[in-house]
Amino acid sequence: MDDDGGVLYLVVSGAPAPEGIAALVAACQAAGWRVVVFSTPAGSRFIDPAELEKLTGEPVRSEYRMPGTGCPVPAADVVLACPLTFNSVNKFAHGHADNFAVGLLCEMAGYGVPVVVVPHCKPQLASHPAFGTSLETLRGMGIRVLFDPDAQYERRLPPWSEVVDALPVRPRTSANETRTETGAAPSLKGFKSVRDSLSATVLAWALISPPAASSKIIPSISP
Repeated sequence: MDDDGGVLYLVVSGAPAPEGIAALVAACQAAGWRVVVFSTPAGSRFIDPAELEKLTGEPVRSEYRMPGTGCPVPAADVVLACPLTFNSVNKFAHGHADNFAVGLLCEMAGYGVPVVVVPHCKPQLASHPAFGTSLETLRGMGIRVLFDPDAQYERRLPPWSEVVDALPVRPRTSANETRTETGAAPSLKGFKSVRDSLSATVLAWALISPPAASSKIIPSISP
């Protein structure tokens, strides 16, 4: 995918997706996004990591890496959490970052990166008071939630075309945009995207590998 497109972090969890995650990746790419896939531990059982790596050119990330190993990820313009289970929705809403994928969601929301959440769980779980409260908490954080409680279970996960259309920002189409250096944390304010700031480049390193104690880079999630 061309680096001039926007970067989309796709976070998947342990829920079935009738159209398949590979099809979702392809739909996002067709809309101009450069996709990087992350997964919860349970989500890894619902995807084919090798297939997704072939599609995106990036490995599926589900664990923190040790400093000095692996490759950094490009900074995100938008985050799509789809499908997100009952458990992961509640963890995200309450800040229980006990795995890398949920920690990433919490951090991206803190940076002000647009986040879209597409929950998928059984009606019996969706009826639990904690789930509704979590959805309201996420909406209160400015996160867009695609969930119709009145839809039949088989149809609660929207078609991928609707999911892609719900993304709040569009990929850049020009490589000639001004990049501004700032010491502040990445934010959409003042930039066309988070990637328009050099501090977002620092973020790309910080996402997976926490800085040393003497480092001056932006604080990030740690294992």
